[in-house]
Amino acid sequence: MLYGITTLQTYLYYMHYSEDSSLMKLLVAAIWILDSLHVSFMCYMLYYYLIINYGVPAALEYIVWSYQVTVLMNLLVIFAVQCFFAHKIHYLYRRNVRWLVTVPIIVLVIAHLGFGLTVVVVTAIHDKTSMLTQTWYYGVTPSVGTVVLAEILITVSLCALLYDNGLRSAVPRTKRILNTLIIYAANRCLLTLVVAVAELSVNADQQAAWTMGLNFIIGKLYANSLLASLNTRQYLRSRDLAPESGGLVNSVHLANLSKSSESGKSSEDVGGRSKVPEVAVVCTTTTTTTFDPAFDETPILKREVV
Repeated sequence: MLYGITTLQTYLYYMHYSEDSSLMKLLVAAIWILDSLHVSFMCYMLYYYLIINYGVPAALEYIVWSYQVTVLMNLLVIFAVQCFFAHKIHYLYRRNVRWLVTVPIIVLVIAHLGFGLTVVVVTAIHDKTSMLTQTWYYGVTPSVGTVVLAEILITVSLCALLYDNGLRSAVPRTKRILNTLIIYAANRCLLTLVVAVAELSVNADQQAAWTMGLNFIIGKLYANSLLASLNTRQYLRSRDLAPESGGLVNSVHLANLSKSSESGKSSEDVGGRSKVPEVAVVCTTTTTTTFDPAFDETPILKREVV
C-alpha cells in the first residue's frame, strides 16, 4: 500500500510540477526507482524463505543476499530525503546561524549512512543470521539512533524557522500559511519518528523479525514525506490566491457622499454658491503572498495600492 502511495505521488508530481528544475525531477525519479527496487528485492526475500525453502528450517540460519540490498536501498532513500531537507534548511536560514543549524544535521545523516553501510558489508561477508545480533550494538542500534536524532533536529529547525517568520510577519494570511506549514512539518516527522523509535526499541530487545518488518516500512515513509512536501505546494498556492473576506482596507473619506435629491437635481445654488457633488477617496491596500520557488516556505510579500 505504501509503495502504491509513493507511485501515485510520483505521478502527481510529474503531472503538476513540470516547471521544477531538472535536478528536482531527477531526485524524485531516483527516490521512486530506489523504492521500487526495495519492493522487488523484498518480494524475492519472501519468495526465497516462504516458497523456495518452504519447510526447510535450516534456510532461516542464513541471510539471503536480497536482504542486504533492501537495507542499502532504504539507506539511500533516507540519506537523499534528509539531505534534501538539510539543504533547504541551510538555504532558508540566516547567514549567521545557518551553519550552526545544518552542521549537526549533516553529521548525523552521514553517521547514519556509515553505520548502515557497516551492517550491509558485515552481513554480506558473513551471511549467517547470528551476525545480525553481533551487529546490533556497533551497527544497527547506532544507525537507528542517529536517524532519530537527525529527524528531530530537522523538524525542530523547520518549525523554528517558520515560527520565527510568522512572528515577524504582520499579515494575517501569511501567519495562517506559516502555521499550516508548521503543522505539515510536524506531521512529516511524526510517522517517521514513531517507526524509527519503534525500530530502536526492538533492536534493543534483539527481535530480528520485527526489525526487518519495520525496516521495510521506514524507507517508504521517508519517500512519501518528501513527495508530500513537494505536492502540497499547489494547494498552498491556491489557498494564498483565494479571495479573503477580511482584507486590509484603509479608507480616507474627504467628504460624505450626497444623497440624490427627490427632484433629480445634482446641484443647486445656495446663497450664490454652487453645491458640488461630494467625492470619497478610498485607498485600498491588497496584500498577496507568494512563495520562494526553491522550497515554497519563505513568504515574499508584495503590496499593491489602488
